[in-house]
Amino acid sequence: MSGYFKLVDAHDHGYRLKLMADDGTLIAVSAYFPTKQSAVEGIDAIREIAGTGPVMDHTRKDHSHREQARPEPAHQQAPKRRISA
Repeated sequence: MSGYFKLVDAHDHGYRLKLMADDGTLIAVSAYFPTKQSAVEGIDAIREIAGTGPVMDHTRKDHSHREQARPEPAHQQAPKRRISA
């Protein structure tokens, strides 16, 4: 899969990078870069890290909750009934 970097204006007068898949799907958005030159340098750094950097897993160790079926959104659930005591 080949993708591309999209250099975009940030809301705070700087720049951000968007990493895009070849089909246009957004993969990642970078941190803020104050100048266009620093954003270009950021692309170089990302390319280097992506090619050589290890994956560091900082997720929670217990993911059993993700294995369970997700509940349906509220608008698709059956109406709830009040139970009187």
